[in-house]
Amino acid sequence: MDTNADLRARAVAIASERLRAAKPGTRFIDQPAGYVVDWADNLVAGVTPADFESDLRRGSGNELDDQPDAPAKFRAAYSSSALAVNTFGPFRHAASRLTLAGISEFSDVEFEYPCDNGLQGTNPNFDLFARTRYSVVAVESKFLEPLSCKPADFSPQYARAFIGADQRPNAEEPWVRMYRRLCSDPLTYRYLDAAQLVKHYLGLWHSFPELNRTLFYLYWEPANASELAAYRDFRREITDFALAVAGCDTRFVAKSYRAQLQEWQHNRAHLDLTSHLERLHQRYDFAV
Repeated sequence: MDTNADLRARAVAIASERLRAAKPGTRFIDQPAGYVVDWADNLVAGVTPADFESDLRRGSGNELDDQPDAPAKFRAAYSSSALAVNTFGPFRHAASRLTLAGISEFSDVEFEYPCDNGLQGTNPNFDLFARTRYSVVAVESKFLEPLSCKPADFSPQYARAFIGADQRPNAEEPWVRMYRRLCSDPLTYRYLDAAQLVKHYLGLWHSFPELNRTLFYLYWEPANASELAAYRDFRREITDFALAVAGCDTRFVAKSYRAQLQEWQHNRAHLDLTSHLERLHQRYDFAV
């Protein structure tokens, strides 16, 4: 087993055990590993289906629906969608109490938000989407996905969207350069799904041209991330990407879930999250 696959297998096992400890009696299916029988068992206390179910069923990710060859993705103890729902559930109907990416006074918070990118086919879906009168923040949540990242891939229509028929960029130049870079070398990044971020950027840029835009990459990492080469490289890739797309009106922000929870822990001006944060730490804060 390669190093990344071994790390992922260990994380799946520990995430499953953390869920069992938090909810004794939770039943898991035999295969694939880490999937619960009832997706509702994947929720931390205090978060209910009323906080997110209608949002997820609206999206195109099929998070809650079993497929002919696979169980619903939300049933995984390591689901990145469930991680986002468990983290932000208390704000779904209390948007004004959320602070995120240095922004507050949100009027709306939604999960699995479909965003028109101007192209045919499936539009990007943001794990969390929050807006104010002047700003939008779109969150892409990651759990174990960086340990099995795929090469960058774009359909031909993205060339028209980013470059245009006359070779004049149709988007902000740093993002056009990133698009060209990924097309030239699909393996530019081993852990960061940069192509997905570029596609998400296009949705934000196309749908909200008059608002301040933030694409927020929120990622899980183990408590011992600094000791693991894969996660050190992952951090370097995030930094490289952030520097490459800096200097334009669409802001790219990256933060670990641990850092986000610590920020909320120290800032209680909007909502006392003490019990909620403790539940999240019990579920998701572990070493591998």
